Amino acid sequence: MDFDKIMKWMELAKMQQTSDFWNAFADQSSFNQFMKEDGNMGSSSEPEVKKAPHNKFPPIDIYMTETDIIIMADLAGYLKENLQVSISGAKLLIKGTMAAFISGQPILQERIGGEFQRVVDLPEPTDISQIRAKFENGLLIVSYRRIFGVEEHVNIE
Repeated sequence: MDFDKIMKWMELAKMQQTSDFWNAFADQSSFNQFMKEDGNMGSSSEPEVKKAPHNKFPPIDIYMTETDIIIMADLAGYLKENLQVSISGAKLLIKGTMAAFISGQPILQERIGGEFQRVVDLPEPTDISQIRAKFENGLLIVSYRRIFGVEEHVNIE
């Protein structure tokens, strides 16, 4: 073991003495990040997909093709009549409400109900006339044609 490794180990030990060791140890996201960086578990030839935190509702996926941007929102249990979609510049607003199906006292409640509102930053701006939205089987799909699909040359004066 060389001197640099011993010093690094001592720094790590010192950090753990002054921090909340067991909370840091039990933090799954820290472990996953460590495995990605040092364990080569995250390496592949495909680009890394940005993972959103799980506390945002509704969960959203955004896809980009050569011609379109597609936004999918998971809204199981909601009715089309209780959803609103609007756009302002490069921001998409999804709002909705869900009435309770059962009037009993909940014992376990993991599904989100009631009112929600989520603003989604669009990867590219669009013209409102290009927006299409459909709601099928609890999935809201909003799509639009890309305006900036092809680079255009700009002359320099």
